[in-house]
Amino acid sequence: MRRATAFVALLLGLGALGCFAVAALAPGGSSAAPMAADSLTCSVKDTDCNTGAGEVEVFRMSFDSNAHAGTPGGSTYGYKVCCGGVTGLGTSCSGTYDTVLTLSATDNAHVASDASYPTGVPVCLSAPTGTVNCTYGTSCGTGYACLATISGTTNAHVADCDGTDDYATKVCCEASAQDCSAGVDTDIDGFNNDVECYLPTDPADKCPDVLYTDDAWPLDTNMDTYVTVAGDVAAYMGRLGSTGGPPPSANWRQRLDLNKDNFLTVAGDIAKFTGKLGSHCT
Repeated sequence: MRRATAFVALLLGLGALGCFAVAALAPGGSSAAPMAADSLTCSVKDTDCNTGAGEVEVFRMSFDSNAHAGTPGGSTYGYKVCCGGVTGLGTSCSGTYDTVLTLSATDNAHVASDASYPTGVPVCLSAPTGTVNCTYGTSCGTGYACLATISGTTNAHVADCDGTDDYATKVCCEASAQDCSAGVDTDIDGFNNDVECYLPTDPADKCPDVLYTDDAWPLDTNMDTYVTVAGDVAAYMGRLGSTGGPPPSANWRQRLDLNKDNFLTVAGDIAKFTGKLGSHCT
């Protein structure tokens, strides 16, 4: 009875407090951005990619700024775009993949992001299952890694993403080897895999393995293994009615969009906490 009363009171309070923004805080008082368990990481190196750690070489650059590009097999350029962090990550342009950029040639090439090189050379990221998506913008959203920056949409030069001499447009990709199928709930936590991949939480794990870091259970927004009003539901205060995404989105509201409809509502999202307050996962 106490739980139900508290829940109803909270719903009423959320409606009344809609003008106040309350952020979910991690230990230490900083805002916590969600991280997928299988998270893509990329960097530009002047050494070989660490293949022993699962890194793959996506393409090469003549320098770390104002550079031309080339393919791993067609260029001797010394700077390499290396990506890892996802089991089975590859560079195949078939199966589960997306095109990162299209090069004008295998070496000494300009690049395009708008398919303006119809006979060009695509460089791709791939995964054995799950999803791979690449996009372009002034920033990379939650779960997306920056591979490079480019000077334009076509006939462009490339640079790295280190904040020095970068170009304005970032090349952003996300990848997951996880099963993101709709209608499948691999970890049996009440949320289908497609919803968990969208949030993103780990569709193969129902509970955080590392407190406040491993985002596994959609209801456990603060990743402490418990579902509570103060720790989880309060994150919706001031955010009801707002857009949750769509991905890629740097907006933390996407993490709260539990029914993946791009809006935060009582019926669509908060109602999923009914009967779950006080629950604990292991």
